[in-house]
Amino acid sequence: MSRPRADRGFSLIELMIAVAIVAILASIATPLYTDAQLRARRSEVFVNLKGIAEAQAVHYQLYEDGVRCEESPTTPLGRQAYEFDDAVPGWQELAWEPDGKVRCHYAVDGYPTGLLPWGRAVGTCDLDGDGFIAGWWIDLDPLRVEPTAQHMVLRPNPATEAQKRF
Repeated sequence: MSRPRADRGFSLIELMIAVAIVAILASIATPLYTDAQLRARRSEVFVNLKGIAEAQAVHYQLYEDGVRCEESPTTPLGRQAYEFDDAVPGWQELAWEPDGKVRCHYAVDGYPTGLLPWGRAVGTCDLDGDGFIAGWWIDLDPLRVEPTAQHMVLRPNPATEAQKRF
């Protein structure tokens, strides 16, 4: 006695259609997922540069001078996170450090010893590990004397902007 067709399960065609639909959904979701991961990693540089800029503003209010900080950490750029090294010159004087490990390198350039306390906090990253370095900066111009400064405005460096890597 044969069983009715409804009890025998899926046909091969129905199974192939289901697999094709799952494959199409996966091909759409994978790039979106990787992009979301990259955006989440990139938020680190935004938060940390804003924190550095605020620490510089406080330091300027207290001592009427800025702090030049050398690049930290000194590890290779990539997707791996490393401990921030506050023993690098400038960081202990600034009294700033990130919350946890970082994937980007941070520095504060500028602050000549002259009359103009102007500097730039810089973050460089290779968050997707493709070998292209993305750079971000915030100008630190407490007296607003530098006409090209965009105080507390986070900007990509020209190469990052040209590559549309933000």
